[in-house]
Amino acid sequence: MPNVALIAGPLVDLASAASALADACGLQVVSAGNVFREHVLQQTPLGEEAIGYMQAGQLVTDELMVRAVADALADVDDGWVLYGFPRTIRQAELLTRSGHVPDTVIELVLTEDQLHLAVQRRVERRMELDPQVAVRRQELLLTYAYAQENHQAQIESLRAYYRARGPLQTVSGFGDFEEVAARLIPIASQGRCRP
Repeated sequence: MPNVALIAGPLVDLASAASALADACGLQVVSAGNVFREHVLQQTPLGEEAIGYMQAGQLVTDELMVRAVADALADVDDGWVLYGFPRTIRQAELLTRSGHVPDTVIELVLTEDQLHLAVQRRVERRMELDPQVAVRRQELLLTYAYAQENHQAQIESLRAYYRARGPLQTVSGFGDFEEVAARLIPIASQGRCRP
């Protein structure tokens, strides 16, 4: 079974796409964020180490993040979908050294028009949940636009890293998770998953 890493900007629903892909291919979903939160919640030795960094007002190190992810991946027997990780070349290198190399890395991308529409929808959704957010509409639009620009600046070196190693694919991240998963399945499965 394939091992797949999904990467995308902040406005693409990676969690739903990863779940749909995993269901279609019989893979296990691994979220770096969820894995890490579970370590902290369960107060494992790794979680305690992370808490130490957080209480000191520091970022958790890449080494610690990769240890948590590598431990989770080591428990998977029949292929995995790792989403939202790695985010940097350093994390990708450490993940490779840990012995967990994705067969395919798929980046979900949005065109400029799709990005604009996704930002509008995200702000409107927030306004529906909390009408008082409406007074901050312009600020939210700018915040999401900045997050996407910042992501693009950070992701280019990671793209280059995976392009040099061959497994990078790019697909549209626009649409509902079923549409996105339908684009992912043929790439990730190489004919081994049901549509």
